[in-house]
Amino acid sequence: MLRRVITTSLLLALAGCTNVQVEPIAPSYKISQLCIEENPKVVVGDFVDGVQTLLRQHHIDSRLYAAPVPASCEYRLTYTAIRSWDFTAYLSDASLRLYKGDQQIGYTKYNLTNNGGLSLSKFGTVEEKMAPLINQLLGQAK
Repeated sequence: MLRRVITTSLLLALAGCTNVQVEPIAPSYKISQLCIEENPKVVVGDFVDGVQTLLRQHHIDSRLYAAPVPASCEYRLTYTAIRSWDFTAYLSDASLRLYKGDQQIGYTKYNLTNNGGLSLSKFGTVEEKMAPLINQLLGQAK
């Protein structure tokens, strides 16, 4: 019995869990351009570049802006991202909120439970971690 408990505990520690929450946009939204509000509190250096790469895969052009929102931005994206350390920095928590005007039309959240435990997948790139979420957010199983 003790051996089974130890084995189960070890497997849970190795696996780490990823919690994902997605509220996709309605299919009626056809987004070809959006503005991304710069978040100076985010220190995950490649986060915005990774998100922009993923948006381009959905044929969505994006540009950064510093608040306030430019009048020319029909759609805008806000984000948070947190990095953790385990030999090197890695993305452990992130959220995206998509707006049309002042109305939130979509949301996604990524979180590594226990900072990913001992799982090596926690060291994946921003694109690897955020691609499934952005695909779901945009209502596409790409």
